[in-house]
Amino acid sequence: MKQKTWPDRSDGVRFTAFPLSKPNENEDKIRLSRRSKIGSKPPLPSPADGTDFSALPFDILMKIAASFNFPNLLAASLVCRSWRDGLRPLREAMVLLRYGKRFKHGRGGVRRNLDKALDSFLKGAACGSTLAMVDAGLIYWERGLKEEAIVLYQKAAVLGDPAGQCNLGISYLHAQPQNQKEAVKWLYQASMGGHVRAQYQLALCLHQGLGVHRNLHEAAKWYLRAAEGGYVRAMYNASLCYSSGVGLSQSRRHTRKWMRRAADRGHSKAQFEHGLALFSEGEMMKAVVYLELATRSGETAATHVKNVILQQLSATARERALLLADNWRALPSSR
Repeated sequence: MKQKTWPDRSDGVRFTAFPLSKPNENEDKIRLSRRSKIGSKPPLPSPADGTDFSALPFDILMKIAASFNFPNLLAASLVCRSWRDGLRPLREAMVLLRYGKRFKHGRGGVRRNLDKALDSFLKGAACGSTLAMVDAGLIYWERGLKEEAIVLYQKAAVLGDPAGQCNLGISYLHAQPQNQKEAVKWLYQASMGGHVRAQYQLALCLHQGLGVHRNLHEAAKWYLRAAEGGYVRAMYNASLCYSSGVGLSQSRRHTRKWMRRAADRGHSKAQFEHGLALFSEGEMMKAVVYLELATRSGETAATHVKNVILQQLSATARERALLLADNWRALPSSR
């Protein structure tokens, strides 16, 4: 983003003293007229200026704002009185959405209750919020009511919600029968909107030829974009692409970078492979830490290598490595 600095004092007009001569009546009138101009407020923009936001029909306004989060919705409500009135249903939906999340996760002094959460989400969805549609769809999907979930995802997707588009695409991949072409269509739209999980899923479709011609170069591009957005599985796959030269130019440096990033965010296979890389480079203690983490995550193949390395370390080094593993915490990610 371009940043504009404040102008320097020297950039402004320098003030000069008025002459000490006695003013006449004409000068008094001129000064009074200047004061009235300075003290008056600038005229409000007229519809002829093209800034009459209140003229936007409510149904279009609701469609535009359907996927807004609370801060964006609040900002839009302050544009003009017409928008404030027109967006009232969506602001009510935000309140229902908050209640729903409290019941879904058992927060804010309430017990976890999925029935009450679903009821709040459905009421928010009825008010037009795509965020509530997606959350209601998730509960339906978890309960095995896939058709009801897909209906809500479709409504959210049509209104341009990237999460709804992503979930709709994934739903089509898991539906019986599958609808792979529709899945790719919605995953692509969500990916273009910056949804990292959709980018990863689209890369998988391109990699495996699901609903689209197999294209390893495009798949690697989307893996990398999702990895840059913080999606851990994409980090691991991007590392594999750099390692094998599939879709991306081979690069040991980039292979190592993305493998470590995935490992530091809790990807068990990445922890195993990064541990092996450290072992091959003679970084024994660091290797033990990552191999121990992989073992705790269920990578049984890491156990044997870890035990071999432990036999080569002193008792102090072994204790130190295991203590580091005990105190390890995954870095935040988009999962």
